[in-house]
Amino acid sequence: MGCSFLGLLLFCIPVSAQDAVADLFSALADEIPASEIRFLPNLNDREEAAGNPDPPRLGGFADLPPDAYPDSAEIEAWEAAALAGEIGGLILFSNKEPPPTVPEGYVLIDDSGLPVNVLSRWLSNVGITQGRDRIFITFANEDLELANRIREVAAANNYRALSYRFTFAYSDESDRVREVSEAAEFYATAQYRLALDTRQARRLRTDATELELLGERARRNSDSVYRDPANRDIRRLSRNEPEVFRKITLGDEFTQPTIEEIIVPGGIALGESANLDAAPDALIYENGGFTLLQDFDRGTGGAYRRLPAEDPKILKALFDLTRRSIRTRSDAIVDLDAESRVRISSALRDTDAGYDMLFADTQPFAFLDYLPVTKSVIIDTEASWRGEPGVGGRAHMRGESPVLRFATGFEVRFLSADRMRIAQTRLALEYDYDSRTGAVSYDGNWGRDASRLRDGTDVDALGEALGDLARYAGWVALFRYLEEENVPFLRGRYEFMKIDKEGRETPRRFR
Repeated sequence: MGCSFLGLLLFCIPVSAQDAVADLFSALADEIPASEIRFLPNLNDREEAAGNPDPPRLGGFADLPPDAYPDSAEIEAWEAAALAGEIGGLILFSNKEPPPTVPEGYVLIDDSGLPVNVLSRWLSNVGITQGRDRIFITFANEDLELANRIREVAAANNYRALSYRFTFAYSDESDRVREVSEAAEFYATAQYRLALDTRQARRLRTDATELELLGERARRNSDSVYRDPANRDIRRLSRNEPEVFRKITLGDEFTQPTIEEIIVPGGIALGESANLDAAPDALIYENGGFTLLQDFDRGTGGAYRRLPAEDPKILKALFDLTRRSIRTRSDAIVDLDAESRVRISSALRDTDAGYDMLFADTQPFAFLDYLPVTKSVIIDTEASWRGEPGVGGRAHMRGESPVLRFATGFEVRFLSADRMRIAQTRLALEYDYDSRTGAVSYDGNWGRDASRLRDGTDVDALGEALGDLARYAGWVALFRYLEEENVPFLRGRYEFMKIDKEGRETPRRFR
């Protein structure tokens, strides 16, 4: 943590935020007096949030730290408020490079002098540093004059600045939708999300996250507005989810398990982080697929490595699942009880990926219904992504870059309790999946009841029935790695987050 004195108050803000937000606030405070606007890194400070915003304040939120990019619901809420004419957006980013030459005939957007080609280059830029200096300020449309004051001062201090307001008349409604979407694309990829805190903004009844947090006081001994922030994700986000469960607590062939239940939560549990042959610099989504950028250099570009083709709806469901799993600290995906009642991650509800996982959870006992056990659990054991480096520049757009492939290992475990009611793995079947061929291969078994595995059991057919699950496990492991390593995902993020992942309805009971 680092501290900076700004205006009349002393606030501690993360070191990672000082370069962008604190520098911006310092530049603005030099020309805008505190009687006009105050600049607060945390608008939820208990003393400040309790009173009326007189004078108005510009600031961020402890619960929206750097890189807390909005999810699909947040983007939709922001767009809905903008389309309703309630809010606008102010976009700021550092002008670290000389302005490009504007070809004759290019149209300027707003009166900020920001040409179209600069905007589109910024949104599509894969540069790591420039891409992570994006600041987005949400404001009530009634505060447009105040937002423009900030924009003018920022522009005079070497920032590129653009303000959006959506209440004026359009000759074509599609023009307004297009402009809201353009602003939302900036919102979806902004590293720092701030807001103008005013009386008008607090009066709005909106689901836009930044305005919902206005006036909320941080809990005592905390920078967060949520109660007990260390555990809030588990309690708040885990409602109606499968029980919190880490697959490592099941133990393995050589260590003792620690689950004190016969019915173990998590009929499917995916918790592996992928192993890659080279660390990526960025994730890109375009033309319905993903690409990894590696060995990036501003002067020479980098190597583009395409990821396997997959249904975008499936990718979106698995991406959301991974983020939810990390936030709730749980590997549990799906669980079916003795009456086939369904518990499934909310990220997978009513999706085709979720339906496929429910089907997978029914397969172990369809093939081994003779075992004296009470529960099956399918877990991933490893995930490796491999491929030869691609060529630099934009050759991947011409299909010249190679496709990365992956292999996953997984186990099907059959469990029952011992005398101490500790869940024991009686039999585990080991499998490997290869994305190149889509084939699942049986790799052996272990467990105290391995001798009960009948010679006629079609273990190969069981593995084949779990092929979709094994493929999904590879993607979940990759998304987990990218999230844990904080690999930038800006280019194409808005398009990806807007994918409608809805598919087959999740039943209350499965079969």
